[in-house]
Amino acid sequence: MQRRENLLYVGIDLHKETHTAVMVNCWNEKLEVVVIENKPSEFKKLAEKVNRKSNYLGLEPIYGLENAYGYGRSLAVWLIENGYIVKDINPALAYDQRKSAPMLRKNDEHDAYCVATVLIN
Repeated sequence: MQRRENLLYVGIDLHKETHTAVMVNCWNEKLEVVVIENKPSEFKKLAEKVNRKSNYLGLEPIYGLENAYGYGRSLAVWLIENGYIVKDINPALAYDQRKSAPMLRKNDEHDAYCVATVLIN
């Protein structure tokens, strides 16, 4: 079984045009934000940035995609085919995470952060 502190959590907020990824450690600290276009040529760029950060920190990346059956299906398939761990995050759980904050913020970066924290928990 993998220990939480050995993973780099990558929460991804999926959209038609772009995807926003936030890298978080097991202590819910936001480490980096990456925005890519929703096209296969950009998926490798995301993986390279995540791999650079995970190698630097000595962590294994795990990806959480909010509702991967929609706009993120092609990204999810690409990640799985390339050997990455991918988890589908229920949008209701990410929504609850957003609502639990004292100040409700609605932007792609915060949504991706919420996906990452759901992935951790």
